[in-house]
Amino acid sequence: MLTIDQAKPLYKNDAAHDFDHILRVLANAQQIGQAENADMAILQTAVLLHDIARADQERTGEDHAVIGAQRAKQILTDLNYKPDFIQAVYHAIVTHRFRIDAPPTTLEAKILYDADKLDSIGAIGMARVFAYSGHANRSLWRDNTDEHTALQEYQHKLVKIKDSLFTVTARQIAIGRHRFMAEFVEQIIAEIQGVR
Repeated sequence: MLTIDQAKPLYKNDAAHDFDHILRVLANAQQIGQAENADMAILQTAVLLHDIARADQERTGEDHAVIGAQRAKQILTDLNYKPDFIQAVYHAIVTHRFRIDAPPTTLEAKILYDADKLDSIGAIGMARVFAYSGHANRSLWRDNTDEHTALQEYQHKLVKIKDSLFTVTARQIAIGRHRFMAEFVEQIIAEIQGVR
């Protein structure tokens, strides 16, 4: 099983996808994985490597899940992991994105997806949206525009996360986080409109 110390030097991402994100996803994955009886070695390794190509996507526009899965496969091969283990980690990483056509099929891949998506909602999720919007020089909000704003990210993606989760444990965790986001966005919109 890959360790935190082995993975940390591989990350040089923006604030929304930095190593703190990896540690939060790991905490989510540990909670879900223990409740769902996952292979924790595969799960931890996949979590620790799942965003290693995020900076590449920023630079090239290529899918970080695909590039990251390939890079993880090479890293684990060089470290003499068994082929079945490597393939399980590869599958989890390559299928962890929200906007993909091929959903995860193994328990560990589903848990990585769920753990990663849980970090996209709730208080942390909203903080990450605003952090990334600042990084990408996007507006907080604009009325009647095609510009992708922080609030559009909530409206087009984050509201759908709760219903996209695979595991019972993750869906239970998501209920409170989803509720918080909805109340938070309601407050922001009211403040923008000057009614609160």
